[in-house]
Amino acid sequence: MSQMPPKPPLLLFLAHGGDPHRVAIAPVLAAAAERAGWAFDLYYDGRRSGRHFGGWEDGNRTEATGTGSLMAGGRHLDHALWLTTRFRVVALGDPASPLWPVVEAGGESALRSTDPAALYEAAFRLLGQPIPEEVAVLDMAPQTPLGIVAAPFLYPQLMAEPCLGIDASADAGLRQRLEALGARRFTGHCVDPVRARAFPGGLDATDGKVAGESYASFSVALARRHAGWGRGTLLGDPDLIAAQLPLAAAKRLLPLYGRPQTDVIERAADLIRAGADPVYGRQFDDHDFFALGRLGRGLQIVDPDPPFASTAALPLRIPEPPRPFTDYEPDDATLRRWAAEGRVLTTLVLWSGMIRELHCIPRILDLVTATGLRCGLVVTVDSLTQSSPADLALLSVPEERGGVLGRVELLLGSTGRGVCAEGEMPDGELARLLADARAEIATMLPPGLMPRGWWPLVDSPLVPGRTPRLHWEEGRPVLRIKPRPRPSETPAASVEAAPEGTHRSAPPRSGAPATDARRLIGNALRRYRLDRFYEAWRPYDSARPGRLRPEVAAAVRSAGFDYMWTKAGFGSAEPVTMDGGFVALPFTAGDWDGWSPFYTIRNTAQVRAAERRLTRSGRPGWLASNIDSILWMLPGEVLEKGRALFQVAQLVAGGGGTGTLVNVTPNTVARYARILAEARTGRAAPAPPDMPPRLPPEIRGNPEPDVSSGTRQPTRDPAEVA
Repeated sequence: MSQMPPKPPLLLFLAHGGDPHRVAIAPVLAAAAERAGWAFDLYYDGRRSGRHFGGWEDGNRTEATGTGSLMAGGRHLDHALWLTTRFRVVALGDPASPLWPVVEAGGESALRSTDPAALYEAAFRLLGQPIPEEVAVLDMAPQTPLGIVAAPFLYPQLMAEPCLGIDASADAGLRQRLEALGARRFTGHCVDPVRARAFPGGLDATDGKVAGESYASFSVALARRHAGWGRGTLLGDPDLIAAQLPLAAAKRLLPLYGRPQTDVIERAADLIRAGADPVYGRQFDDHDFFALGRLGRGLQIVDPDPPFASTAALPLRIPEPPRPFTDYEPDDATLRRWAAEGRVLTTLVLWSGMIRELHCIPRILDLVTATGLRCGLVVTVDSLTQSSPADLALLSVPEERGGVLGRVELLLGSTGRGVCAEGEMPDGELARLLADARAEIATMLPPGLMPRGWWPLVDSPLVPGRTPRLHWEEGRPVLRIKPRPRPSETPAASVEAAPEGTHRSAPPRSGAPATDARRLIGNALRRYRLDRFYEAWRPYDSARPGRLRPEVAAAVRSAGFDYMWTKAGFGSAEPVTMDGGFVALPFTAGDWDGWSPFYTIRNTAQVRAAERRLTRSGRPGWLASNIDSILWMLPGEVLEKGRALFQVAQLVAGGGGTGTLVNVTPNTVARYARILAEARTGRAAPAPPDMPPRLPPEIRGNPEPDVSSGTRQPTRDPAEVA
């Protein structure tokens, strides 16, 4: 019997999300583990909402907003258990961490303690590393009236040279315990002057300041100082930066943040261009996707929770399916017969290409199994490398054995690694990134599951569009009202207004009286349930996609794809462009999202409306739209809106309201579009009948239930819009 190779060692740091020392301890442990040849990861527990985080909005946040998925729904312990099967996991940290049962089951415990000195002694002894004499003192308290939290942005400095790290809140006892380990010099880094003077025993030196800075100017200055260390970018708020330290350490990501983030993207354009694609982090709002697109970079979105970054070091291998995926598609003769009969094919393209959206994948597969839906699933390189093999393996497992083979087609999204406005990218960059991404995916997926189609965020330049201010939503009138201006930081004025050393936990608001009035009005509307009749004027309500950029289609084709979807030409069941066998397909159902620049399905009413429009003439075509999975399937969303999505999937899988639609995967729609285009040129013109006949049950799939139009996506508070 062959002996299994030893597992590579991994140091796992456990802490509570409110522990100020964690931000100083984590980079020290990560650097020491790297020097010792160990992998490193961490887990910060805390209360989580499990909801979609669509961007920052002052005044519309709760304690748990933007902190990631719920422990149960996010399967945090499952992710930790997976680590123990592939690594020799040795954990140390907070005794109250909820991950200890998993560590006890499959890993080892080095120390249960929250004392930084004890943790350092145990970790450095375990790693066989000498304990440094230098101690970096950081500051996790908000500074200046802008509320800048500096400590999370200093990890490149702590990883560059061996040192220890603590927060400025340390007491005299902690200093004494560190000195007993051999610490000799305590240096403050971007510590508030008042707290620096109060540090027990004093600081031997101080370095850096926060006064007079905005988040953008502060983080860019630090990034430039450590540009030699960095290889990429981590874009996000202090909580995200702190929680994603293992990802940042492994990929040498320089931390950046701004309010709005377009400010810091513009300031650090040269650093972002020089760094690798994608930029990791999360958006301040969707303007970030356009700003990054102009730099030729996509954004790979992460939340402050698992999956663990170290999972990416484990090679993903999906087995070859017993039959090729194409065996489950109708042949050309069937497609030509359907074209002659005037059939309308239908498919849904489910977006779930970000690391933070991997929590949706099990629910998507359940949805497919429960409804019999055939659909597309948009992925990226990082969503594959960070995903659970237990989920993705089902893509190559036949239905009779519990899988979804033949029902879920993978598509590659945007840059292949992240998301941006592809129509804004410099010439040649999209083709290069897609070719590299396809080459890497080929090492993970069998040929039968390789993506043949490409999905864009917005591949066309936006042009002026019209959205009515008054519209009907689920039987009631809804008025769109003027949004609040985007926030901005004005550090100079703010610093002059506050004495040195004072703190505020939130940035000042411009036009405070007007903002307070809006909040009072919003509270009154909610009290009398009148907020149902108002929603914010959305950032992209005045825009629509223009014509498809030929360079984008050429880049996608050159990367080896057979077809692409496009946001151009919405509503028309005709290819936007064809080049040989390559075809660009418009979406034909749903509506313009407005919050984000794409079309999406929100309820069964939109499916039925598109079905009536597309079948009225009796001509063949397709009904296709997007599903933004994170709005429906994250753990905090699925309980509220899961049934509405189930109804949409059930209606599509069941042949629509008329029972005449044919549910297929996206590649089948692309093949159908080629056949229809050939027919229109006169090479194989079918004669569609006056009325498409009702499909037999074996083709329709599940019978269509009597369902309502579902629920709409939640609107934002009319008094608190971004």
